[in-house]
Amino acid sequence: MTEENLMEETTEETESDTPESGVILNFKQVQSIDIPQAFNRINTENGWTINILGSGRVIVNFITSMRKLETPLMAGDIIERDDDNIVIIRNQPVEAYKTQRGTTSLARTREELLSAESQIGRQAVPD
Repeated sequence: MTEENLMEETTEETESDTPESGVILNFKQVQSIDIPQAFNRINTENGWTINILGSGRVIVNFITSMRKLETPLMAGDIIERDDDNIVIIRNQPVEAYKTQRGTTSLARTREELLSAESQIGRQAVPD
């Protein structure tokens, strides 16, 4: 009976701590993590835990192929290193992160697009 009670308590605790979503990365493949918002770092026995204090985009740069992962994070989210894994834990519903998506440097305003179209049209017309 004691084992059953222990199992029930453990299940209840993990359900309340269940994140909404996350990403698991291999630590050996990560070159750097760029966190442009406020955070605090806590050393743990097997690595560290970073608690995100504000909303923003975190960029993880990988060692190979100049690849990177950009992901929005919000206050309360966690980046955790545990031995050879880095776990990015999102604690908000997925819809909350959709509003945090930023524009890329490739995005243009309406005026820039219209200007580019008119320049292409002028070049195509022979004199």
